Amino acid sequence: MPVFVGRRHQRSHGLAQTIGGLFERFVMPIVAPVAKYIGKQILGNMAKTGIEVAGDVIGGRNIKETLKDRGLAGIKRTVAEIVDQSPVDKQRPQKKKKKRLPASLTKTRPPHRRQLQKGGRACSRSSDIFDDNVDNE
Repeated sequence: MPVFVGRRHQRSHGLAQTIGGLFERFVMPIVAPVAKYIGKQILGNMAKTGIEVAGDVIGGRNIKETLKDRGLAGIKRTVAEIVDQSPVDKQRPQKKKKKRLPASLTKTRPPHRRQLQKGGRACSRSSDIFDDNVDNE
């Protein structure tokens, strides 16, 4: 019996498609780096806490008490690190300024051919009312 099966990913043109496109285009570039940073902080602190718990258990402490104490300390440490440090500053490195050559080493462009007079020299600019060289009478 033939049954209609659509494409794997059908594209619609409704309101949900528009909102999804706006979310993907404007919200995700802001949220993604922050979420990545928070995830790295959580994973790093989970590893630290796990090592501390293992050390306490090997040292002879009760595992239930150790998990309770070290777990709370790990959560507090993670929250403090996330709140104290800004991920935006770490992610975007400062742009380096380009070094400029001294004016004596830079080449000057030749005048455009429309600006050249018949003799091959550049045309002189006509005087303007705002020029300082004009004598006011």
